[in-house]
Amino acid sequence: MLELSDLTLLRDGPRGARPVIEGLHLRLGDGERLALLGGNGSGKTSLLSHLAEPGVVAGRRVGLVCQDPDEQFVASTVAGEFALGQPDRPAEPWLAEAGLADLAGVDPRLLSAGQKQRLQLVTVLSHAPDLLLLDEPTSLQDPEQARWLRRRLADWPQAMIWATQDRDDVRSCDRALVLDQGRVVASGEAGAIVDDPAAGTLWRDLPGRRPPREPAAGAGVAIELTGVACAFHRGGLDGVDLRVHAGERVGLTGPNGCGKSTLLAIMAGLRPPDRGEVRIGGRRLYRRGRPDLDHGLVALAPQFPEYMMAAGTVAAEAAIGGLDAGRVLADAGLGAELAESSPHALSGGQRRRVALALATGSGRPVILLDEPTAALDADGRDRVWRLLDRLPPTAAVVIASHDEAFLTACGCRLHRVPAAG
Repeated sequence: MLELSDLTLLRDGPRGARPVIEGLHLRLGDGERLALLGGNGSGKTSLLSHLAEPGVVAGRRVGLVCQDPDEQFVASTVAGEFALGQPDRPAEPWLAEAGLADLAGVDPRLLSAGQKQRLQLVTVLSHAPDLLLLDEPTSLQDPEQARWLRRRLADWPQAMIWATQDRDDVRSCDRALVLDQGRVVASGEAGAIVDDPAAGTLWRDLPGRRPPREPAAGAGVAIELTGVACAFHRGGLDGVDLRVHAGERVGLTGPNGCGKSTLLAIMAGLRPPDRGEVRIGGRRLYRRGRPDLDHGLVALAPQFPEYMMAAGTVAAEAAIGGLDAGRVLADAGLGAELAESSPHALSGGQRRRVALALATGSGRPVILLDEPTAALDADGRDRVWRLLDRLPPTAAVVIASHDEAFLTACGCRLHRVPAAG
């Protein structure tokens, strides 16, 4: 299927070209399943993107499932997205198996992140590629949908390269290869690699469960939602009541599409609810019925950080919030040399870490994080935990996540958002 010999890939940066893959040798047989492991910025996405370029894998059909599904969406409806290149193939059976049957007429950009990933996956599978390239396809799925995705891929007969940080994903593969700064540091049978010391840092556990953090005596209410309702493409939020005191931490959990990200957007001032009242630090938002962004009370790190990164460099992005780029990069666990890089030139995990460092370093009294550990390696998850631990004791934190182990390690009180309906 595929043979690479001494492959080196270069990426241009502010200090010239640097290798993102260096001296890679790889052979992949027909029908073989390879897990591609490595920390954030190790070169996994760069390798998959290279293999997806026309002509690199000569004479074979290649399908790529990107880490950020929006990179591939061009149609205005879910059904239209599926139909691209195959207008006569019925979409209904494929959408139904992905739990998207009633969303055919919806703009794919309005789906939840997990729904977007599943749409992208079944669309790529429907084209029956000879080589399937997967970039963290379970990273934004709730546990049930992640299990569905693994079962669906277990029946896939063609060759596959699966970039992941998840041990259960690795166990679905035949072999595994571990990258570190673009070089192979371990390879072998997938089950053995899970226990290999070279890959062990990928699975490092966080500190144990903490009791939910209690607000300080006399602490005021930082966030108050009363009867908040918001309709979206499948049901919506209906009558949400939530109160978060200064110094308290709340973890929003629930299935894909239940409205966790929508709730964070409502708290941030980005999206007016259809009804109900929102107060941040005692101030009532949306009094004029439109987005309310001048309160200066909330810092949000969104699920896809690039949506809110508008500056040309990391340094300029930090300066918008009055922060020092060197400090932001140090908090993110990244080198100071990236200060003059475009945020969009960073890997997905690196962008997420920068966004989290910007939010937690903002000094604002309310911090909102949307899936902060998605697609992060163990070092990244540990660093997020430590950033949260450094927040002032009066900061109110709300985290939307499927990663309940992370939420409990952070001392969150869990608030379950029911499935939309």
